[in-house]
Amino acid sequence: MDSSHHKHYHDEEFDPKGLVDAYCCSENFPLIDETVGFPLKKMHEIFSSGRVRGDTMIDISAGPTVYQLLSASDIFKEIIVIKCTEPSIQEFKKWLKKDPGAADWSYASKALCELEGNREEWQVKEDKVRRAIKQVVKWDVSKDNPIDHVVLPQVDCVLSLWVLQAISKDKEAYRSNLKKCASLLNIGGHLLLFGALNAKYYMIGEHKFFFLSCDEKFLREALRDAGYIIENVDVLPSRRGCDFIDYEHFVYIIARKEREV
Repeated sequence: MDSSHHKHYHDEEFDPKGLVDAYCCSENFPLIDETVGFPLKKMHEIFSSGRVRGDTMIDISAGPTVYQLLSASDIFKEIIVIKCTEPSIQEFKKWLKKDPGAADWSYASKALCELEGNREEWQVKEDKVRRAIKQVVKWDVSKDNPIDHVVLPQVDCVLSLWVLQAISKDKEAYRSNLKKCASLLNIGGHLLLFGALNAKYYMIGEHKFFFLSCDEKFLREALRDAGYIIENVDVLPSRRGCDFIDYEHFVYIIARKEREV
Protein backbone atom coordinates (compact mmCIF):
# COMPACT_ATOMS: atom_id res chain seq x y z
CA MET A 1 0.00 0.00 0.00
CA ASP A 2 1.32 3.45 -0.93
CA SER A 3 2.02 5.59 2.15
CA SER A 4 -0.23 8.34 0.80
CA HIS A 5 -3.17 6.02 1.51
CA HIS A 6 -2.19 5.24 5.09
CA LYS A 7 -4.31 6.61 7.89
CA HIS A 8 -2.89 9.32 10.13
CA TYR A 9 -2.31 9.52 13.85
CA HIS A 10 -5.13 12.00 14.37
CA ASP A 11 -7.52 9.93 12.23
CA GLU A 12 -10.87 9.10 13.83
CA GLU A 13 -10.01 5.40 13.67
CA PHE A 14 -6.88 5.79 15.80
CA ASP A 15 -7.34 3.60 18.89
CA PRO A 16 -4.98 4.79 21.65
CA LYS A 17 -5.55 1.86 23.99
CA GLY A 18 -5.13 -0.53 21.08
CA LEU A 19 -1.76 1.11 20.37
CA VAL A 20 -0.34 0.64 23.86
CA ASP A 21 -1.91 -2.77 24.42
CA ALA A 22 -0.29 -4.00 21.19
CA TYR A 23 3.14 -2.41 21.42
CA CYS A 24 3.87 -1.60 25.05
CA CYS A 25 2.02 -3.62 27.65
CA SER A 26 2.50 -7.27 26.70
CA GLU A 27 5.69 -9.25 27.14
CA ASN A 28 4.40 -11.50 24.34
CA PHE A 29 4.87 -8.76 21.72
CA PRO A 30 7.95 -9.91 19.72
CA LEU A 31 9.51 -6.42 19.67
CA ILE A 32 8.85 -5.51 23.31
CA ASP A 33 12.59 -5.26 24.03
CA GLU A 34 12.78 -2.58 21.36
CA THR A 35 9.52 -0.67 21.81
CA VAL A 36 9.68 -0.65 25.63
CA GLY A 37 13.04 -2.05 26.77
CA PHE A 38 15.13 0.38 24.69
CA PRO A 39 13.42 3.60 25.90
CA LEU A 40 13.29 2.36 29.51
CA LYS A 41 17.01 1.65 29.50
CA LYS A 42 17.92 4.98 27.90
CA MET A 43 15.68 6.99 30.23
CA HIS A 44 17.15 5.19 33.23
CA GLU A 45 20.68 5.91 32.00
CA ILE A 46 20.20 9.61 31.32
CA PHE A 47 18.28 10.46 34.47
CA SER A 48 20.48 8.42 36.81
CA SER A 49 23.61 10.02 35.27
CA GLY A 50 22.67 13.54 36.37
CA ARG A 51 23.30 14.94 32.86
CA VAL A 52 19.70 16.10 32.51
CA ARG A 53 18.14 17.81 35.50
CA GLY A 54 15.68 20.53 36.39
CA ASP A 55 12.32 21.25 37.97
CA THR A 56 9.86 20.88 35.10
CA MET A 57 9.60 18.59 32.09
CA ILE A 58 7.20 18.44 29.15
CA ASP A 59 6.35 15.08 27.59
CA ILE A 60 5.05 14.95 24.00
CA SER A 61 4.70 11.26 23.22
CA ALA A 62 2.58 8.85 21.25
CA GLY A 63 -0.80 7.72 22.48
CA PRO A 64 -1.53 7.40 26.21
CA THR A 65 2.00 6.13 26.95
CA VAL A 66 3.27 6.22 30.52
CA TYR A 67 6.48 4.19 30.63
CA GLN A 68 8.74 7.02 29.39
CA LEU A 69 7.79 9.00 32.52
CA LEU A 70 8.77 6.40 35.11
CA SER A 71 12.41 7.49 35.45
CA ALA A 72 11.62 11.15 34.82
CA SER A 73 9.52 11.36 37.98
CA ASP A 74 12.67 10.75 40.02
CA ILE A 75 14.17 13.99 38.68
CA PHE A 76 11.42 16.45 37.84
CA LYS A 77 9.04 17.87 40.43
CA GLU A 78 6.50 18.78 37.77
CA ILE A 79 5.64 17.03 34.51
CA ILE A 80 3.35 18.54 31.86
CA VAL A 81 1.93 15.95 29.48
CA ILE A 82 0.94 16.96 25.94
CA LYS A 83 -1.16 14.61 23.81
CA CYS A 84 -2.11 15.04 20.17
CA THR A 85 -5.58 13.48 20.15
CA GLU A 86 -8.54 13.77 22.46
CA PRO A 87 -8.93 9.96 22.75
CA SER A 88 -5.30 9.74 23.91
CA ILE A 89 -5.97 12.38 26.56
CA GLN A 90 -9.05 10.54 27.81
CA GLU A 91 -7.23 7.20 27.91
CA PHE A 92 -4.25 8.74 29.70
CA LYS A 93 -6.55 10.30 32.31
CA LYS A 94 -8.07 6.87 32.98
CA TRP A 95 -4.62 5.69 34.06
CA LEU A 96 -4.08 8.83 36.13
CA LYS A 97 -7.34 8.19 37.99
CA LYS A 98 -6.76 4.41 38.24
CA ASP A 99 -10.03 3.85 36.42
CA PRO A 100 -11.05 0.26 35.63
CA GLY A 101 -10.13 -0.63 32.07
CA ALA A 102 -7.12 1.69 31.89
CA ALA A 103 -3.98 0.35 30.23
CA ASP A 104 -1.88 -1.92 32.44
CA TRP A 105 1.67 -0.58 32.66
CA SER A 106 2.93 -3.10 35.21
CA TYR A 107 5.24 -4.80 32.68
CA ALA A 108 7.20 -1.59 32.11
CA SER A 109 7.07 -0.50 35.75
CA LYS A 110 8.43 -3.82 36.97
CA ALA A 111 11.13 -3.79 34.29
CA LEU A 112 12.31 -0.35 35.39
CA CYS A 113 12.36 -1.37 39.06
CA GLU A 114 14.64 -4.24 38.08
CA LEU A 115 16.97 -1.79 36.29
CA GLU A 116 17.04 0.33 39.42
CA GLY A 117 17.89 -2.60 41.66
CA ASN A 118 14.28 -2.98 42.83
CA ARG A 119 14.55 0.04 45.12
CA GLU A 120 10.81 0.66 44.94
CA GLU A 121 7.73 -1.39 44.39
CA TRP A 122 6.30 -0.85 40.92
CA GLN A 123 2.99 0.49 42.27
CA VAL A 124 4.91 3.10 44.26
CA LYS A 125 6.77 4.08 41.12
CA GLU A 126 3.56 4.56 39.17
CA ASP A 127 1.98 6.62 41.93
CA LYS A 128 5.05 8.86 41.98
CA VAL A 129 4.48 9.58 38.29
CA ARG A 130 0.82 10.41 38.94
CA ARG A 131 1.78 12.93 41.64
CA ALA A 132 4.34 14.62 39.38
CA ILE A 133 1.88 15.21 36.51
CA LYS A 134 0.42 18.70 36.89
CA GLN A 135 -1.28 19.26 33.53
CA VAL A 136 -2.51 17.27 30.54
CA VAL A 137 -2.70 19.52 27.47
CA LYS A 138 -3.96 19.07 23.88
CA TRP A 139 -1.56 19.60 20.95
CA ASP A 140 -3.79 20.50 18.00
CA VAL A 141 -2.08 19.10 14.90
CA SER A 142 -4.25 21.25 12.62
CA LYS A 143 -2.98 24.59 14.01
CA ASP A 144 0.22 26.54 13.41
CA ASN A 145 0.25 27.25 17.15
CA PRO A 146 -0.84 23.83 18.45
CA ILE A 147 -1.27 24.87 22.10
CA ASP A 148 -2.67 28.38 21.67
CA HIS A 149 -5.39 27.69 24.26
CA VAL A 150 -2.91 27.49 27.15
CA VAL A 151 0.25 29.31 28.22
CA LEU A 152 3.07 26.96 29.19
CA PRO A 153 6.39 27.89 30.76
CA GLN A 154 9.69 27.16 29.08
CA VAL A 155 11.01 24.05 30.79
CA ASP A 156 14.26 22.23 31.48
CA CYS A 157 13.54 19.13 29.38
CA VAL A 158 11.23 18.03 26.58
CA LEU A 159 10.80 14.29 26.06
CA SER A 160 9.26 13.07 22.82
CA LEU A 161 8.63 9.39 22.18
CA TRP A 162 7.71 8.29 18.61
CA VAL A 163 5.02 10.91 18.04
CA LEU A 164 6.69 13.56 15.86
CA GLN A 165 7.03 11.21 12.89
CA ALA A 166 3.43 10.11 13.35
CA ILE A 167 1.95 13.62 13.23
CA SER A 168 4.27 15.19 10.61
CA LYS A 169 2.89 14.71 7.11
CA ASP A 170 6.24 15.51 5.46
CA LYS A 171 9.80 16.56 6.32
CA GLU A 172 8.95 20.25 6.33
CA ALA A 173 6.22 19.62 8.89
CA TYR A 174 8.68 17.59 10.97
CA ARG A 175 11.14 20.50 10.96
CA SER A 176 8.34 22.81 12.04
CA ASN A 177 7.31 20.49 14.89
CA LEU A 178 10.90 20.28 16.13
CA LYS A 179 10.99 24.07 16.32
CA LYS A 180 7.70 24.10 18.21
CA CYS A 181 9.21 21.69 20.72
CA ALA A 182 12.28 23.94 20.99
CA SER A 183 10.05 26.92 21.82
CA LEU A 184 9.00 25.06 24.99
CA LEU A 185 12.61 24.69 26.20
CA ASN A 186 14.84 26.99 28.18
CA ILE A 187 18.16 27.84 26.56
CA GLY A 188 20.43 25.01 27.70
CA GLY A 189 17.48 22.66 28.19
CA HIS A 190 17.47 19.18 26.70
CA LEU A 191 15.33 17.42 24.12
CA LEU A 192 15.22 13.64 24.52
CA LEU A 193 13.95 12.34 21.20
CA PHE A 194 12.95 8.80 20.23
CA GLY A 195 12.13 7.93 16.64
CA ALA A 196 12.53 5.34 13.91
CA LEU A 197 14.79 5.38 10.88
CA ASN A 198 13.48 4.49 7.42
CA ALA A 199 10.10 3.53 8.81
CA LYS A 200 7.13 2.81 6.56
CA TYR A 201 4.09 2.23 8.75
CA TYR A 202 2.69 0.86 11.99
CA MET A 203 -0.60 -0.94 12.51
CA ILE A 204 -3.34 -0.79 15.12
CA GLY A 205 -5.73 -3.65 14.58
CA GLU A 206 -6.51 -3.82 10.87
CA HIS A 207 -5.59 -0.19 10.20
CA LYS A 208 -2.23 0.81 8.74
CA PHE A 209 -0.98 4.24 9.85
CA PHE A 210 1.45 6.71 8.32
CA PHE A 211 4.90 7.17 9.87
CA LEU A 212 7.27 9.68 8.31
CA SER A 213 10.25 7.94 6.75
CA CYS A 214 13.58 9.68 7.39
CA ASP A 215 17.21 8.83 7.99
CA GLU A 216 19.74 9.86 10.61
CA LYS A 217 21.27 12.55 8.39
CA PHE A 218 17.91 14.29 8.05
CA LEU A 219 17.27 14.18 11.82
CA ARG A 220 20.68 15.66 12.57
CA GLU A 221 20.16 18.48 10.06
CA ALA A 222 16.63 19.22 11.28
CA LEU A 223 17.77 19.40 14.90
CA ARG A 224 20.62 21.78 14.11
CA ASP A 225 18.27 24.00 12.08
CA ALA A 226 15.86 24.08 15.03
CA GLY A 227 18.54 25.48 17.36
CA TYR A 228 19.80 22.30 19.02
CA ILE A 229 23.29 20.96 19.60
CA ILE A 230 23.32 17.16 19.35
CA GLU A 231 25.07 15.60 22.34
CA ASN A 232 24.47 11.91 21.71
CA VAL A 233 22.88 9.55 19.19
CA ASP A 234 22.10 5.88 19.87
CA VAL A 235 20.82 3.63 17.09
CA LEU A 236 19.21 0.24 17.72
CA PRO A 237 18.83 -1.99 14.64
CA SER A 238 15.58 -3.88 14.33
CA ARG A 239 16.37 -7.48 15.20
CA ARG A 240 13.21 -9.23 14.05
CA GLY A 241 10.59 -8.81 11.40
CA CYS A 242 7.02 -8.05 12.44
CA ASP A 243 3.95 -7.48 10.28
CA PHE A 244 2.59 -4.81 12.65
CA ILE A 245 5.38 -2.28 12.13
CA ASP A 246 8.05 -1.69 9.49
CA TYR A 247 11.27 0.21 10.30
CA GLU A 248 15.02 -0.34 10.04
CA HIS A 249 16.29 1.16 13.31
CA PHE A 250 15.09 2.90 16.42
CA VAL A 251 17.00 6.06 17.28
CA TYR A 252 17.46 7.99 20.52
CA ILE A 253 18.93 11.49 20.42
CA ILE A 254 19.98 13.79 23.24
CA ALA A 255 20.06 17.40 22.06
CA ARG A 256 20.59 20.64 23.95
CA LYS A 257 18.88 23.90 22.98
CA GLU A 258 21.60 26.36 22.03
CA ARG A 259 19.57 29.27 20.67
CA GLU A 260 16.12 30.58 19.85
CA VAL A 261 15.09 30.14 16.22
